[in-house]
Amino acid sequence: MAETAFSYSHLESPADGTTVAPGRHTLRGWVWPKTGGLFVDVRARIGGQVFPGVHGLPRPDLAVHFGTGRPVALAEFYIDCDLRPGPATVVLEVLEIDGRWRAFQQIALSVAPAHSTDQPAATDQRLRWIDHGHGLRLLLRELGRHPHQSLPELANELAGELPAPRVLRHAPPPLIGFVDEPASICCCRFGRIPAFGHLFHPEQKIRRILASVDLQVWQPLEIGRPSPGPSAHYPQYPNARDCGFVGLVDVPAQLPNPVSLRIYAELEDGSLRLGPVVRTRLHTNDVEKLSCRARADLSFDTVLATWNGALTARGFEVPHDTETDNFLSELRAEHEASGTPTAPVAIRPAVASIRREALPRRLLLATHGLSLQGAPRFLLELAQACAETGAAITVVSAEDGPLRAEFEAISAAIRIVDCAPIHQSTDPDDARAAIVNLTGQTDWRDCDLVVANSFTTFWAVHAAKAAGKPVLMYVHESTTPRLFYDRRLTPSALALAESAFAVADVVSFTTAATRDVHLGYGRPDHYVITPGWANLAKLDRWIATQNRDALRRDFGLADGEQLVCNIGTVSDRKGQHTFARAVDLLWRRHPDLAARTKFILLGGRDTAFDVMLRDVLAELGRDNLIVHPETTDYLRYYLAADLFACSSYEESSPRVIFEAMACRSPIIASAVHGIPELVRPDLEALLVPAGDTVRWADALARMLCAPAAANTLARRARARVENEFSDRALMPRHLALLSAIAAATVP
Repeated sequence: MAETAFSYSHLESPADGTTVAPGRHTLRGWVWPKTGGLFVDVRARIGGQVFPGVHGLPRPDLAVHFGTGRPVALAEFYIDCDLRPGPATVVLEVLEIDGRWRAFQQIALSVAPAHSTDQPAATDQRLRWIDHGHGLRLLLRELGRHPHQSLPELANELAGELPAPRVLRHAPPPLIGFVDEPASICCCRFGRIPAFGHLFHPEQKIRRILASVDLQVWQPLEIGRPSPGPSAHYPQYPNARDCGFVGLVDVPAQLPNPVSLRIYAELEDGSLRLGPVVRTRLHTNDVEKLSCRARADLSFDTVLATWNGALTARGFEVPHDTETDNFLSELRAEHEASGTPTAPVAIRPAVASIRREALPRRLLLATHGLSLQGAPRFLLELAQACAETGAAITVVSAEDGPLRAEFEAISAAIRIVDCAPIHQSTDPDDARAAIVNLTGQTDWRDCDLVVANSFTTFWAVHAAKAAGKPVLMYVHESTTPRLFYDRRLTPSALALAESAFAVADVVSFTTAATRDVHLGYGRPDHYVITPGWANLAKLDRWIATQNRDALRRDFGLADGEQLVCNIGTVSDRKGQHTFARAVDLLWRRHPDLAARTKFILLGGRDTAFDVMLRDVLAELGRDNLIVHPETTDYLRYYLAADLFACSSYEESSPRVIFEAMACRSPIIASAVHGIPELVRPDLEALLVPAGDTVRWADALARMLCAPAAANTLARRARARVENEFSDRALMPRHLALLSAIAAATVP
């Protein structure tokens, strides 16, 4: 057994100093980290070539040897590599969870002379339509992100990043199956990638199919899905029927491209087998927000031809089939419909110059729901401020919820409307008819101004204009309608959502970062920035009634224990799945610190993501990492906490940040979109890359080990929210904006 400062390993074959024939060889062995480490992948470096390996085969014997407390250790690997005549130094490298490759073992081989009949092993470089098409779509967007790079340069660079081969391991006999997705290029949306395919055993039932990228934890996939293809191809095997699987698998942001997805089969006899392994080159959903027509000088056909040429030069086989043609037609239509983003300098920066007129007496406020989420709460406080001036409030909502009572407390009339006909409209005429029908569900003409809160209320913008009323649309989403809805709207409904940015009299954003996401459509000269706020007077009145020590006792905290609260609706966008991995890494690296800290994820609901998160938490097995259901009594979590965490992948000006600032809770947050505009890095908060589980674990340790420094950040954050984001300072700007739009005096 070999040992380094960070690993134990053993290369089972070939032995050091062996003479081998030229050609394809398989290196086999195992590698295991020392305490605190986590290994994700392996590879071999021979001369100037790098050969990817298959890592994570189960080894029960090593689990016993290293005392893991688990049935198996995912430690075994093999690497297929090509050896050329002459001396060969083989360097084995392991990918650590922090994204670094490190050499852990080295051997010297002597490769015999080649015979004339020896041929190098061929690599399968055939592309499917999804590999080719997703690459082209990414290239179109990357052209906008890299305006100074030439098209051929970008195309060649991207073609070189495609994993070859994509399939590192086919399903080993007797398993039969294939992984359709992820494709060679894949969007990692909110730290998750799709896993889709089929897998069956000819004789045994598969009890569970598990998947993992980081080998920190595996995740169960949904199985028993219809599989007409395998069923028809393998009629002799009853298990081929309904052998499809589907799911989403977590990927920490710090891992380098390409990543390997491993599929495991747990059979009815209790055995665990590694099935297929595929690689994919990832990009984030921030790239997907970019226009696919960012360079107006380049036609779709020019980009397509250059992409095909770059692939051919790399030895890939470009597909020519019906599926490819269909995808290219869809992508061409998206390209032609896309706009070239407008430069930010063309946009009015603020609302300070808007003249204050008399506030409209009758307001119709539209919301996607009356839940406890941040956007409906934003609208509630705006409504309360308007009601204090004597305005009559009508609230139109697509869904009912717990905030109804608070709206009714200010005498607001509540109307629940059915937006399904709009979302399901089949063509533009059908969409327009659905809007007309919506205007009949409540009297849109009986108001002076319509306020549509978030672009999910695009229907309210169009209904207001159908009724001849002025409309303000607030946008809280740091993403595009196309990406947000992700085919959940029909094309005609999506067109309504996108056109709402142009139809609204004014579109207001709470941060510049959110505004910048939406520069490719609408009327940017009608975009304004009006920051969000914190109702400090209300929060301070509540804080004055609380006893922090009593609150901490209610949470079961003993002397010397600490509390970290991650507050926000449990969802992939909020990043609780990667936060949980960070807590597990904290346990591995700082077990004493982790053991005296309680971690609460507040905001649990009953969704598919909640189920997935429960599975991850159960697999991690950290008893002090728990989920609490969402509640109206949430402010006590801020006050009791030693540290507040916001692990989101996407935010504009999250309410939870304002509340943490007001409650003097030390803040650790993702450095995404509008958050750095609210709390500045190392001044008012510790900001960390979203989804980077190692950086998050390090940041948790840093803040928990230095409470004095954390409290200094908290005091600065409180001062900043008082000076920059109090409702006393900002609410008049919002009311002035409403007044100006209603009076048609927006400059």
